Amino acid sequence: MTYASAPGKIVVWGEYAVLTGAPAGVMALSSRATVWTDPSPDNNWHFRSEGFATAPASCPGDQLPDDPQSAFLRLILAHWGYRTLADCSTPLSMTTDSSAFYAAEQKLGLGSSAAVCTATYRILCELTQRNPEISEVMALHRLWQGGKGSGLDVASAWHGGLIHFQQGRATPADWPADLFWQVVWSGKSAKTGDHIARFDRWRQQADNAPLEALATISDAICKLGPSLALLADYCETLRALDKSAILNIFTQEHARLGKLAAASGVLYKPCGAGGGDIGIAFSESQHDLAVFRQQAEVNGFLPLDLEMATNGVAFQHRQ
Repeated sequence: MTYASAPGKIVVWGEYAVLTGAPAGVMALSSRATVWTDPSPDNNWHFRSEGFATAPASCPGDQLPDDPQSAFLRLILAHWGYRTLADCSTPLSMTTDSSAFYAAEQKLGLGSSAAVCTATYRILCELTQRNPEISEVMALHRLWQGGKGSGLDVASAWHGGLIHFQQGRATPADWPADLFWQVVWSGKSAKTGDHIARFDRWRQQADNAPLEALATISDAICKLGPSLALLADYCETLRALDKSAILNIFTQEHARLGKLAAASGVLYKPCGAGGGDIGIAFSESQHDLAVFRQQAEVNGFLPLDLEMATNGVAFQHRQ
C-alpha cells in the first residue's frame, strides 16, 4: 500500500488582502485528506472516495479515468504527458478519503480540495518516480481552478503549521503560546468562487481604501505576530471591507457567533471568502474560550476539535 495525506487549513488573517499581494496568515489543521493505493484485483484501475460523495468507478489501463473524483489526477497525468494509466503503473485501486472535512454530509470549508489535490499529486509523484515540487502542484491546482486563487491553500497543505503567504511564497511562522483559539462551523457552506468574483468586480469599480487598510493590518500582524489587539483591528477592518464590497462575509450566522463570543469575553471572526463556512475565536483565557465553545454548541453551532497540524503533506509506503 502507498499512502499520502495532507492537512486542511484556515485563513486566520489576510483573506482578500492576499489577492492584492499582501501577506496572509494561514494555519494548517489536523483534519487530513488521505489517498492510498492497493493492488488491483483485476486488470482495471478502480477509484472510490469517502467524504466527497461519488459513485465508485473503474477503467482499463489503456485509458485515463473519466469520473469526477479523478479530475485532478487526470489533469496531472495529462500535464506530464501520460496518455494512459498503463504508462505510469500497473493497475491499482485508489481510494480518496476527505471525510474529515465533512459533517452531516455538508462540507465544512477547511480546504478539502487543496488537501486532496496535494495528496493526490504526492502519491502520483511516487508512482511515476518524479520529484515533488510545490511550485508544480500550486500551478496545477490553479489550472484546475480555472486560473483562480492565490495558492495559499496548497502552500498550507504542503508545509503544515502556521505560514505567512505572500505572492506565491510561504514563510514558516510561530503561533503565540498564550493565545488560544477555537474553530467553529457556522452551519452554512459557502461557495468561494462566487465571493471572489464579486470582490473582483468591486475592486475594479470602487474606492479601494478599505482593502488597502486591510492589507496594512495584515502586514503588521505578520511582522509583529498575532495578538488580540491586532486581530480585533483586523476584524473591524474586514467588516468595513465587507460593508463596502457587499461580500456577505459577516453572515447572520457569523454575526450570532460574534455576539456569543463578545458575551463570553472572546474575539471572533469569520475565515475565508465569506457566505458561511468556518470562523475562529481567540482568547488569552482558556476558560473564556471554553465558555464560548459551550454557548456556541448550545445555540446550534458546531465547535470543531482541531489542532494545528505541524506536518504538511506526507507519504508512506506500507507492506
